[in-house]
Amino acid sequence: MNPKMSGVGILLFLGGLVLGSGGCAVVGVGAVGGAAATTVYLNGELYHAYSVPMEKAWKATEDEVAEMGMKVTEKYIDNMDRNRFIKGKMRDGRECEISLEAKAPDVTVVKVRVGIFGEEAYSQQIHDRIKKRF
Repeated sequence: MNPKMSGVGILLFLGGLVLGSGGCAVVGVGAVGGAAATTVYLNGELYHAYSVPMEKAWKATEDEVAEMGMKVTEKYIDNMDRNRFIKGKMRDGRECEISLEAKAPDVTVVKVRVGIFGEEAYSQQIHDRIKKRF
């Protein structure tokens, strides 16, 4: 896939997400370790669209959840394998939800929510840790 086109597709997806929500959002674009990322913080959830396949994003997420010491209370993979979900409690007691959605064979959106109302800075730390595993 043309990297420039995949970036455009990611931006269009996240732009539609922002417009469809009717709310405010913070949007950013960047690249880390060869994995391009687009970011939106919306309604307490931090979305990153990565140029990596679902399997790679899922493995990185599972490995990081284990390393962070999250006590997993719920784990889900849908029957079409396009959506995956992990929910649990962090060591400090905060609830955390991480959702993954395959948007294309090599584009996965990872969504992190920490706490009831969302904590952007802590969600960003989790994303940063997952990204390092790409």
